[in-house]
Amino acid sequence: RSGADRDERERARLQVLLQETGRMRTTLDELLNFSRPLGELTLREVDPAELFEELTALHEGLAQARQVRVAPPERRPEPLRADPRKLGQALTNLLQNALEATPPGGSVRWVAEREGAEALLGVEDCGPGVSPEVLARLAGGGVTTKPDGSGIGLLVARAIAEQHGGRLLLETPPGGGCRALLRLPLAPPRAATPEGASR
Repeated sequence: RSGADRDERERARLQVLLQETGRMRTTLDELLNFSRPLGELTLREVDPAELFEELTALHEGLAQARQVRVAPPERRPEPLRADPRKLGQALTNLLQNALEATPPGGSVRWVAEREGAEALLGVEDCGPGVSPEVLARLAGGGVTTKPDGSGIGLLVARAIAEQHGGRLLLETPPGGGCRALLRLPLAPPRAATPEGASR
């Protein structure tokens, strides 16, 4: 029996080591991604609804493990010109934060709105929300409310939004939770466009 107990303790210790290694690898990947130049944008027409569906499917395991539902936006978003890979990275960072902030049994909803010539794309969670002071610091980047977080995910999302001529918005709605949105022009400025830019 003592041998079986020892094996169980070793298995538990190995599991903790594997989890910690995975966490460290994620943080290192974030640091490396942030330290690299963002590179040129490769702009094309992107359908945010398709991107939302793809990212929801990719995060199905994490959502199920956390017992959180990922809901589609209330209305179908219209296409915009963007770099699909970078837009996907920024939305991935926002979705992962929202999933981690949402308690079991809660839901995260994709947000797609339009204001004039701009699109607002992102997520709304039903977590505990964030105080105005922390919201201001989070928007500044490099700050996180997660005990083992690096805050780099938001920095990367903000940098990608700015590269598209937009910005990152963090809001706490009256009902609680947090809205993390990329406010992007439907057509980025020519300066951000490597394709077909005339001198």
